[in-house]
Amino acid sequence: MKRILQNINILFDLTNEELAVLEQSLKIVTLKKNDLFLEAGTICEQIAFLESGCMRLFFDTPKKEACSDFYFENAVVGSFASFLNKSPSIVNIAAIESCELLVLSHNSVMELTTNYSKLSLLADSIIREQFLKAEKRESSFLVQSPEERFKNLLEEHPKIFKRVPLHFIAGYLNITPETLSRYRAKFLV
Repeated sequence: MKRILQNINILFDLTNEELAVLEQSLKIVTLKKNDLFLEAGTICEQIAFLESGCMRLFFDTPKKEACSDFYFENAVVGSFASFLNKSPSIVNIAAIESCELLVLSHNSVMELTTNYSKLSLLADSIIREQFLKAEKRESSFLVQSPEERFKNLLEEHPKIFKRVPLHFIAGYLNITPETLSRYRAKFLV
C-alpha cells in the first residue's frame, strides 16, 4: 500500500471497503522534472496526492513567474478554485523533481464524498487545510518582514535548499536572489 493511503487510513480509520474503493479510484501518474501537472487556462479536472517528489505552484505574470507554493511528499496538489468551480485555472503546477502522484478525477472525488462519510470528512479536511494555508501565506506578506518569512520557510521545510532551485525560493519569498543569498549566509551557517 502506498504511503499516502497508509497515512489517510491512520488519520481517518477507513473501513476495508472505503480503503479499497479509494485505492481503486486512484490513478498513478509520474511526472519528469519540469512537466506540468496543471496549466493556467485549463480546468483542473483532477486532484493528486504527492507520493514522492517536489512541485511548485506559480502564476505567469508579464514580468516574471511568481511562485506561490511548494508541494512535497504527502501534499495534496491541484487548483482548488478551478477544481471546485469547474473554471479555468489561473495557476500552473509543475514538477521540480521527478514525481509520483496518486490522482483522483473530479468525478471520482464527487462519487467518493457522496457515498462514503469518512471520505467526505477527508475532503473537508483537505479543503480546510488549503484555506488555512492560503490565509497564513497572505498574512505573512501583510505582517512579516522578508527575513521572518525566510525563517518560517526554513522551519516548515528545513531541506528546501537541497530540493528547490534558489530562484524559485526567492520568488516565493518575494525577494531578490541577492537578498536570499544574504539570508542564507546569515542563518545557514
